[in-house]
Amino acid sequence: MNNWRVIVVIVTVVATTAIYMASNWWERAFATYEHSNTSPDGCIRIDAYKSYWILPSAFHRTPHPDPEARTTLGREWDLPMFYRAYEVRTGALLGETVVFDASVANNLLYWGDASTPGRRIVNAYGFPLVDSDRCSDEATLAKLETFNKTQLLIY
Repeated sequence: MNNWRVIVVIVTVVATTAIYMASNWWERAFATYEHSNTSPDGCIRIDAYKSYWILPSAFHRTPHPDPEARTTLGREWDLPMFYRAYEVRTGALLGETVVFDASVANNLLYWGDASTPGRRIVNAYGFPLVDSDRCSDEATLAKLETFNKTQLLIY
C-alpha cells in the first residue's frame, strides 16, 4: 500500500513539472496576434501577441524589466502579452520579449537613441526586445531620440 502512495506522488510531481515546462512553449506557440507598430523610421515592426494560457495565471512568475529585481509568483495577471520584433525590409526576426502582464507595465515602445552609436536598442513596456546594428546610423538614432522625447511628453 505504501508503494502506491509513493508512485502516485512521483507521477503527480513528474506530470505537474511536464505540464509547467510545456506551458512555456504553448503560451507562445498558440498566442493570438493583437496588433503591430512600426518604428518611426520604418525599419522595425513590432507585433503584439496575447499569450495562450491553460494554467491559471497565479502559476506564472511575474517578470520585472530589471533583471536584478526579484520576480513574484502567485499574483493574478490581467493581460499576458509578449512582443516580437522584425526587420521590415527582410522580415527577419530580431527579438522577442518575455511574457509579461501588460496591464501593470509602462505603456511605451522605446525605439532607440543616439547614446549607443552603431547599436539599436529597442524596449517594449520596459522589457528588452532588440539589440542590433541594423538601422543604427547616427542620423536615424538622432531622429529616434527626438521622437522618443516627444512621446515621453505625451505620457
